[in-house]
Amino acid sequence: MGHNPWELRDPAATLDGMARRHELRPGLVVVGLVEHPDTIQQLLDTTIVYEQSPAPGDVRDCAKLIRTAARRLYGPRLTAGLPRHSFVTVVIRQGAPSLCVDDRRWLAGWRLSDHRLDVWTGELILLTEHGWCSSSTHHATGAMPSLAVAA
Repeated sequence: MGHNPWELRDPAATLDGMARRHELRPGLVVVGLVEHPDTIQQLLDTTIVYEQSPAPGDVRDCAKLIRTAARRLYGPRLTAGLPRHSFVTVVIRQGAPSLCVDDRRWLAGWRLSDHRLDVWTGELILLTEHGWCSSSTHHATGAMPSLAVAA
């Protein structure tokens, strides 16, 4: 099964990398910049975009937050040819690991963000206590890693 150049080869590894950089907790939205997502998949940098739940009610607010994060992460880079970087958005919440309306608002925010950077928008990964799921073409899912829930 072939992957698109913007899709992560191993979403679980990217989640592990983000968990080493941030305390992943419900309400958090984190964006990462990944180089060569479909092959070597190196997580270069991450930033917290949002720290509340649910997502902003207006997709334009999501777009503004995403645009700011994208420009901060990508910075000035020289590029030639097709993009070799991709953004990945991780939404952390409790509940079933399937994308809901609030989660999809972040995807719509990417479409409206108009960041004008030579980088793939990439995919959204939802992380819950039950595992994770991806918005990628292949709708990848996994039980690990998962969100640790305090007893």
